[in-house]
Amino acid sequence: MALAQYQLIPLKENNEPLVDLSTFDFVLAPSYFEQGLSPDKRMFLREGVAKKLETAQKKLGKYKFKIWDGYRSRLVQNTIYKKFWDELQAKHPEWGEERLKREVAVFVNEANDPNRIPPHASGGAVDLTLVDLDGNELNMGTVFDHFGPEAHANYYEENNIDTEIAQNRRILREALEAEGFKQYPDEWWHFDYGNQLWAFEIGEPYAIYGEAVFSSVKK
Repeated sequence: MALAQYQLIPLKENNEPLVDLSTFDFVLAPSYFEQGLSPDKRMFLREGVAKKLETAQKKLGKYKFKIWDGYRSRLVQNTIYKKFWDELQAKHPEWGEERLKREVAVFVNEANDPNRIPPHASGGAVDLTLVDLDGNELNMGTVFDHFGPEAHANYYEENNIDTEIAQNRRILREALEAEGFKQYPDEWWHFDYGNQLWAFEIGEPYAIYGEAVFSSVKK
């Protein structure tokens, strides 16, 4: 995520706990655990974020949310960063370090600076899609974590390529934006609420979620 400006947004942490998403009626598919990039298959979000997703899902009726990722530690963030770096470097051996750093940052940043809070580390970012009541994913045009222009939220809509895909993405976006979420433009699956990226994108003067405290998981 290349928008470094969002990390200048001030924080007014509300100390909301993380909650285990297994206690909600979502379809959970912990992608990074399944890829061997995270040691924990459990998934967490801030309590308010999980409840907003629950409300949005009830309004959708014939669809459910399939969640790939929520809260993400800095360790997992850096593991994912290295994976993407290695993949792009193998695909584009002609790129120098600066080009690689710039291109990888469109999708994920390193988490080494303690003064910069990755969106997922706040517990206010979620990666997800829609499934029907039989568990079949709606066609969104790309897989999760696709590296390319097709991942842009409005790619199919703006290019008039596939009306079904454009409509499916619109259903997902409108359902979540109705509950106050903001979609990250370069990733159709990524939505934020309450963190600095969310505040920056919608013009809020401050964020309510700083870095989540994993020890504060609500029992």
